[in-house]
This record gives sequence, C-alpha cells and structure tokens, in this order.
Amino acid sequence: MRLRTIGRRGTRRGLLAAMLTFALSGGCGYSVRAPYSKEVRTVYVPVFRSVSFRRDVNLQLTNLVIDEITRRTPFRVVGTQEEADTILDGTVNFADKNIIVENPFNLPRQLMATMNVSVNWTHNPPTAEELDRGPTTIAENFNFVPEIGETSMTAFYRVNQALAKQIVDMMEQPW
Repeated sequence: MRLRTIGRRGTRRGLLAAMLTFALSGGCGYSVRAPYSKEVRTVYVPVFRSVSFRRDVNLQLTNLVIDEITRRTPFRVVGTQEEADTILDGTVNFADKNIIVENPFNLPRQLMATMNVSVNWTHNPPTAEELDRGPTTIAENFNFVPEIGETSMTAFYRVNQALAKQIVDMMEQPW
C-alpha cells in the first residue's frame, strides 16, 4: 500500500478553503465598519462659539471637525440648518498655554497648550430627551518646545486636531 503525500500546493488549498469558510461564516455579529446611525444622513456644523481670549481657535476647530466628518463618516455636511437631519454645535470654553519648564534665564523651555470644548449633537428638531441633556465637555492638551521651533500656533492646531477626532468619535453609536 502506498501512502499519498500532500505537497505544498495541497496544503495551501486546504488553508485557503478553511480561511474562505471562516470569512463567509459571518462570525458572531462583529463588524469592521464604524457604527454610525443609518437614520442620520446630513449634519449642520455652525461655527463654534468661543468665550476664550485666544483668537480664531474656534474657526480652526470648526473647519477640522467638518473635515473629519466628511473624511470618516457617511454623513454629509450641509450649509443650512433647514436641510440638516442633525446639528453639531459647540463652544470653546477655555484655550490657554502654560509654562511647564523654564530655562536658567527664565525663558520658557517647554509649554502646554490646553483647550476645553463643550459639544452638543442634536436632531433637527431636537427631541425632548435631547433638550434635557446638557452638552458634553471635552478637554485636550499638547506639550510643545519653542527652542526646537514649535510655536503656540502649531500647538493649538494639534490640540484642535485631537479635539476634532474626539468629537467625530462621539458621533458613533454606542455598542
């Protein structure tokens, strides 16, 4: 009696068949897509308000949030409130920079840019439970070093990028 040996080609075919069977079986309800609401199609993002004395951080944050929404979500950003399913508005409550480390000549060596933002995402028109719910507060900070060429302008841009990502992450449905 002669035993048949399975070569490399047979092993690869078997492995490929097993992987294909596993992929087509569907799993346990897991998905690789982000869980965004299918009821929402359009979002209106007005310019964020600012109660801080830092200039134009609210405009920069609004633009970055709109960019993140169009890049990462299935939602379409519209220009007027009337044509939107939902409204995403926010307020920059605090934007400041603080010295963390000084050099021997009392000049700043390392600083920290900090921002605090309140965000509210509501349906258009808002439901009763959304009116009772207050805005969500998000804070972010970024350390920067002026001695190597980093400026407060680039630091606040980095803070706004992180805040925009967090805001769009909050637009996902809960698991």
